[in-house]
Amino acid sequence: MEPKELQEKARQIQTVTGPVEYSALGITDAHNHVWIDAIPGADANAPVLDDFNAIAQELSAYLAAGGLSLLDCQPGGCGRNGRQLASLATSTGVQIIACTGFHRRKYYPPDDELFRANEERIADIFLGELTQSLLECANEPRNIRAGFIKIALEADWREIPQAPLEAAAAVAAESGALIEVHTEKGLLAEKAIIFFEDRHVNARQIVLCHMDKRPDPGLHAEIAKYGALLEYDTFYRPKYNPEQGVWPLIAVMIEHGLGNRIALATDMAEKEMYAAIGGGPGLASLPRDIRTRLEEMKIPDTTLRGLIGENIARRLAGID
Repeated sequence: MEPKELQEKARQIQTVTGPVEYSALGITDAHNHVWIDAIPGADANAPVLDDFNAIAQELSAYLAAGGLSLLDCQPGGCGRNGRQLASLATSTGVQIIACTGFHRRKYYPPDDELFRANEERIADIFLGELTQSLLECANEPRNIRAGFIKIALEADWREIPQAPLEAAAAVAAESGALIEVHTEKGLLAEKAIIFFEDRHVNARQIVLCHMDKRPDPGLHAEIAKYGALLEYDTFYRPKYNPEQGVWPLIAVMIEHGLGNRIALATDMAEKEMYAAIGGGPGLASLPRDIRTRLEEMKIPDTTLRGLIGENIARRLAGID
């Protein structure tokens, strides 16, 4: 049980069906993609997830396995559909937390406003999606809002669109919102922390995604001690050799007392990863298989609960 003063300090977490207390998130996949519309003009290989019944089946299996919440990391303009997210959450009971922000440039049409507008205009969009409504849901009777910011780095800092990046920093500094940062195999993670801190964003607002693709325990320990949260998600990606990468990395980080600086996810943007669509491991693998293996590693219950939900919940609530 959290001290009363900490509970009072915690922000409610905005899901697509309304605000909830952070303690109500339960097992939470810290980085996933539930719905992705096809985007004309985007990269031909951009993923698409638009089979409502199959996705609902997948979410129901996740719930049945013990999962309760997840963060959907598809920002506006590149396939996010807030109406579908809200309908899926309502029909399955899974608490979905949508994001504002921006993804990699290749997932948008060439003329998208996000990459033509100035920083102030983009910041207005991001802040509006956090405090009022997702753009595509402006005329909905339901109040469908974002609960965090997602941004994407490239392998080269010079290739990152600067106006959206500056806008995300400004909105995070103003609102205190959490930022999930897509990294290209962990590259530029250190620079991202410095960039945001220079713009008054606390390291504890930052989640560095896909960091287990760069399984350097020394680097991870330094980042964790600095305050950022590290997100790991390569459990079902053979090319990253999870048996030599993510699983030993988790063990080392816990051994060094840094289990509270990690959030686990499955990042299933591709149809092939979904059990109900492509016969893959599916969303239920986090509360079922990954949790079982963590239990077999004799990880303390408090640490285990943090890895699969409580750590990301506390960051969303602004109390860690």
